[in-house]
Amino acid sequence: MSFSVDEDVTSNLSSLGRKGKTIRNKALRAGRDLVVHNLEANTPYENQSDRSWKGQREMDKITGHKTTFKHLKDDIVYSGVDQTGAVKVGFGPDTYWRVHFVELGTINQAPQPFISNTLNQSQEGYKDIIEKTVREELGL
Repeated sequence: MSFSVDEDVTSNLSSLGRKGKTIRNKALRAGRDLVVHNLEANTPYENQSDRSWKGQREMDKITGHKTTFKHLKDDIVYSGVDQTGAVKVGFGPDTYWRVHFVELGTINQAPQPFISNTLNQSQEGYKDIIEKTVREELGL
């Protein structure tokens, strides 16, 4: 997932110079924290696996190293603000490749659209946090 501030807001903040970039980054980090919190809350936690399943063993053979089975909920990662004004929220290198099985389902597993739900749930709150943070930092 990638989140950023609208182009209009970014261009207006850039007219403030260095202070505008600082404000933008602070707002993005605050919004990112909401998305991470919602993703952690919505990510299903499967605790009945023996943690040794075929897909994981095959991936280990391909990559040549032994990974430990992590639950998706335990491997949520996020970035800082990049140079284009975006933050990334997602899953770490041990779990990212299997997220779509849970999200979209398989022939043997019903879909559990936790990413879609997180995006829908976070959209309004994200905008509100960005707006609130920018207003506070500008003294409005």
